[in-house]
Amino acid sequence: MNQSHANAENSIAMTAELELWQSIREDTRRRLTRVVSIGVLYLLAALAVGAYLILTMAEVASDTVVLHSWRPELIDVTWMKMAALGYAVVAFIAIVGYLVILMMILQRLPALLCSIAGAMPWIGSTMRMVAMGEWCQSIYQSLLRSQTYGDALQQASQAVDHAGLRRWSAISSKRIELGHPLSVVLQSSPIQDQPLSAVAVLAAETLAPEQAVLIWHRAASECHVLAQSRLDRTAAVLSISFLLASVFVAFFALLLMGLSMQTQIRGLMY
Repeated sequence: MNQSHANAENSIAMTAELELWQSIREDTRRRLTRVVSIGVLYLLAALAVGAYLILTMAEVASDTVVLHSWRPELIDVTWMKMAALGYAVVAFIAIVGYLVILMMILQRLPALLCSIAGAMPWIGSTMRMVAMGEWCQSIYQSLLRSQTYGDALQQASQAVDHAGLRRWSAISSKRIELGHPLSVVLQSSPIQDQPLSAVAVLAAETLAPEQAVLIWHRAASECHVLAQSRLDRTAAVLSISFLLASVFVAFFALLLMGLSMQTQIRGLMY
């Protein structure tokens, strides 16, 4: 009776922990999506206002005649139109970058792009840890069911969202079946962060099944803790970066307007 009660409590605790890890990953994706979306919205608004001010000033100055060395000349507004075009190009790049980042957060990128986007500062680091946490959790659950590492990797190739880890897990499953050591296989992972590096070292030793389960449980737990800590830093850095970029874009447009007005006033004074 006591054994049955203890098993039930362990099952409930494990289920709660798995749900907690799932909620951490979902919260990370949700918060990153919100921060990036708001930041890009601010940046696009600043670019739109800046381009409008520059084009408005260019339209006003296009018919303005000023005196230069007592000779009447039309103001050259080509540089203003080029500046407005530059704002449009930056807005296009921002939209494309936003879509790529959004697909990376939602784990919808192909395997090659996953590796490239994963090198992105802050966001890439956070999402790598989220992907590694999901992968370690899949291995942990498979070992709990007394599956072999080959079967666990094959299961992970179907369970995780990260395309790079899915493809690597499928290949690694075959390598394990061919007799490759687990420690060597883990060293070829497309994501080489601290929890997996530690597991690769421990995997070189002969471990009992219970010890292996505990190691993967610890790795999955640490991945989710690191994901939370990186999320807080990433959200703060992104918010400040987008704010500063938006302020700079608006300030630059006002600076160009000031230069244009200064040119017109000086030309009318001669």
